[in-house]
Amino acid sequence: MITKEDLSKFLKENKVPAYRLKQVLQAIYKEGKGDFNEISVLPKPVRDLLVANFSVFSFELEKEVVSTNGETVKALFKLKDGKKVEGVLMHFKDGRNSVCVSSQVGCGLKCAFCATGALGFTRSLTAEEISDQVLYLDQYLKKKNGGRVTHVIFMGMGEPFLNYDDVMASIRTLNDPDCLGIAARHITVSTSGIIPGIKKFADESLQLNLALSLHAPNQELREKLMPVAKSFKLPDLMAAIDDYIKKTGRRVSIEYVMLKAKNDSREDAQQLSKLLRGKMIHVNLIPYNETYMGFENSGRSRIDDFKKIIESHKIPVTVRVSLGQDISAACGQLATSRTPCNQR
Repeated sequence: MITKEDLSKFLKENKVPAYRLKQVLQAIYKEGKGDFNEISVLPKPVRDLLVANFSVFSFELEKEVVSTNGETVKALFKLKDGKKVEGVLMHFKDGRNSVCVSSQVGCGLKCAFCATGALGFTRSLTAEEISDQVLYLDQYLKKKNGGRVTHVIFMGMGEPFLNYDDVMASIRTLNDPDCLGIAARHITVSTSGIIPGIKKFADESLQLNLALSLHAPNQELREKLMPVAKSFKLPDLMAAIDDYIKKTGRRVSIEYVMLKAKNDSREDAQQLSKLLRGKMIHVNLIPYNETYMGFENSGRSRIDDFKKIIESHKIPVTVRVSLGQDISAACGQLATSRTPCNQR
């Protein structure tokens, strides 16, 4: 939806009392109204004014798919220019309702194992298009069971730090108590290693979470899997992570997708441990969700062996729970036209 600031300015210019702003925000963000005409507390002339100038959502829902177990919902959104993006809602057994949000149409980083990267880059999303994905899925929960989105993860389509300003503007909307009021510590932004973005992120006043998609323990392998590594070398990247931790005092999540016979050997685990040892990090091992990209899942035994080696170096590590594979909504599977959050 239009930002609170722009809506406030519009209402003021049209001589609508200031208190009407709170009523609109309450209806849309708290009560889950999907149409200005549904806000009965507003006088009809005000409703007509809003309908004539704005829409609650910056896109249309084209398709909605629910996983067999009901734990994952994938929504395909058609933007006003006809482009399409996907957002994913995940219900976890501990009560979390997390949305994996997209920040771009497609992705230009072309990671070898990621279906989203195969689409190429079309354009970045506006702040409104980003936050509206969360708003839509929050309203979905309200209508279904009175729930709400509790966590947001920028791991959908696109590289968030290549759309930095709009991503941060969307986060401010999501965090605003008058809007969705999602706690900053429940918002995670994932990057493939855009060093200038990491440096800017370290200066943000909000206590947000940073996740780094590493996926390889050395420069040579990382370049093969992630072409972005040619621009941002591993030593420089790790130095940026050290600076971020020192400046913010916040732990960084290290994302590592497990690719059979590519990056999951015992030697890889030892190299990764040496690279990360002593840092304020937590490693997430991600079982690969197979797509048409030609890579294979490492399998449980290889992942367990890898995990044990990392643990032996006193590094905190977990194996990520993967949801939504049956509807191509799991990590690395978002690809819109191929009905496939990002493997990043």
